Amino acid sequence: MNESGDLRPAAVTLTAFAILALAACGEGDAPDAAAGASPGDLPGAATTADLSAAAAEARTAIEAYVAAINAMDLDSAGGFYSNTPGFQWIEDGAVRYRSARESHQSLAALVEMASSTELTVSDLSVTALSPDIAVATCHFAQAIAVEGGPGFAFAGALTIVLRRENGRWLFVSGHTSSARPRPEGAAIEEPGGRS
Repeated sequence: MNESGDLRPAAVTLTAFAILALAACGEGDAPDAAAGASPGDLPGAATTADLSAAAAEARTAIEAYVAAINAMDLDSAGGFYSNTPGFQWIEDGAVRYRSARESHQSLAALVEMASSTELTVSDLSVTALSPDIAVATCHFAQAIAVEGGPGFAFAGALTIVLRRENGRWLFVSGHTSSARPRPEGAAIEEPGGRS
């Protein structure tokens, strides 16, 4: 994260390492220009065009998920969680859900108690690591209205790992961190020497 709170520099660094690792595993002939290769594409690796298309598709999936949450469409929103055995969703340092089923149950509880919800994302950055794997980072804010009672809201940073499964982009892992004010008098060193 840079001084302005932008998560993209960290995501780009992570992405660069992942792309190099994936490229090192690739085999085959170098792609030609007709196949979407760009100068700098590594032989055997996905082309820049492939990665751009994958990132755009993953972004569209995240936008559809947000729309489903805001519509309180449990089936659509729950359909974005992968049934992969390694699925996990982490919130504020703790694994909250270890399966798509647990995540779906949490959404069902939200729909039961809430009269409406508004999820917004900003600074969404999606990077394809391969044509079938992408990482997304963003800031989020969610306000939940509860009929007959006080609502609540929370906000923070969100990271999602997506994988294309049977032609659909699904969430295989997610992590949220709530935005919290620093304790008064805390001298926490930030990157770049700010505290």
